[in-house]
Amino acid sequence: MNLKINIMKAKVLFILCCLLQISYVVNAQIVSPPYKNIMIDSTYEHTKWGISPSDSLYHFAAYTTSFDSDDDDNNDGTPDKWGIPEWVAYEVKKHEGPDPTSSRPSSWLTDKDLNMIGVAPNDATYHVRGTQDMKEVSGNSRYVRGHMCPKDAAERVSSDAAFNTHTVLNAVPQLQWQNNEVWKYLEEDITEWADKYERIWVICGPVFFNKTPAVWLGQNEEVKAAVPDALFKILIREATNSTGVETLTFLIPNVNPNDKDLYAEFLVSIDRIEEVTGLTFLTEMEISIQIEEKAKNKDLTMSQKLIVVEGWE
Repeated sequence: MNLKINIMKAKVLFILCCLLQISYVVNAQIVSPPYKNIMIDSTYEHTKWGISPSDSLYHFAAYTTSFDSDDDDNNDGTPDKWGIPEWVAYEVKKHEGPDPTSSRPSSWLTDKDLNMIGVAPNDATYHVRGTQDMKEVSGNSRYVRGHMCPKDAAERVSSDAAFNTHTVLNAVPQLQWQNNEVWKYLEEDITEWADKYERIWVICGPVFFNKTPAVWLGQNEEVKAAVPDALFKILIREATNSTGVETLTFLIPNVNPNDKDLYAEFLVSIDRIEEVTGLTFLTEMEISIQIEEKAKNKDLTMSQKLIVVEGWE
């Protein structure tokens, strides 16, 4: 009898383990297939330095995303649903060996439950009808699904982790040229710096300068996605200086002409990002160290910005 009970317990545990591998529960929400297995590696500390506040948190293997819910983002007393993440944080580690590769879904993924209640868009929101047939807006001038945590960085975790970056929970509407140029150049350098410095932490997300989106994607009954005025990206690495870290922070307009491909031009302070987003960064550090680090790179000349960025190379 005891043997049968133990066998039954073992079967139940096996089934539970399988379910945990194909679905990930966070904040009472379930992300399930067609997402691939979400196997959390505890050696990755995506939010190591602290970010506040957070909204609907999703812990994926390659990144953590705080997706906007129906809260009041601009303090006007009414719920807002941006349809995009408020921030995404991820760690990139040194990679040795051949470059990994992975597949991608035929359509970008979403949270089906949030989509049904009008909080999260799906792939249809980003396919604005008509633009594919109009050459004037089908190229660099259109908005696309801009990865926050890029596939290339996630491939260093696993192929499944990279597959799971193709979700609206990890994307914002981004101009095509920016996605393929200045933003991509920065992503590529981040992976190179991770190889040099062993570990790089990144926090990125949207900026709305008046806290109220002016442009949206989505038509008819589709769930809308707010188009950011700009995107921010904060890079952090460990160092032996007075604060224990080195940081680079960028604020890149999402309406920029496509001749602006030098990301050093957009170097700002963390203080500036906190001012325009209402978020607070480095919350795991002592207040005095936060103040010192957040004030760095404020009001620099172009030549000074280049020197700061070159210091990482």
